Amino acid sequence: MQMKPVILGLVIAVAFSLPVFADDVPQRGCAAKLDAISQQMEQAKTTGNTYKVAGLEKAYQEVVAHCNDDKLYAERLAKVQALEDKLIERQNELAQAVKEGKPMDKVSKKQAKVAEVESELTKARAELAQ
Repeated sequence: MQMKPVILGLVIAVAFSLPVFADDVPQRGCAAKLDAISQQMEQAKTTGNTYKVAGLEKAYQEVVAHCNDDKLYAERLAKVQALEDKLIERQNELAQAVKEGKPMDKVSKKQAKVAEVESELTKARAELAQ
């Protein structure tokens, strides 16, 4: 019967330590979006950019009013899928240009387009993870 106070003590210790760990968990979805806007707003306030502050306050209110985590995730997923398709298309265009022996300047342009889409895709995947 002496184990009950020990278990009770452990339960209480864990319960009081949970709020400490909650701060370490990164925010996701709409909460992350609101946090990012808040940070930008603070930065604009410190630099005295009142027009940017006003715009960010409006954006913040729009997110509060209309943001939905499921909808946001679906939009971000659709963007990633569209960029993956675009990347495949650009890679095929590059391969075709190389296969046909196109001049180096045209091949370089195709390579730049591939790199651009890869960069966009990396950003979109990062947003999807948020």
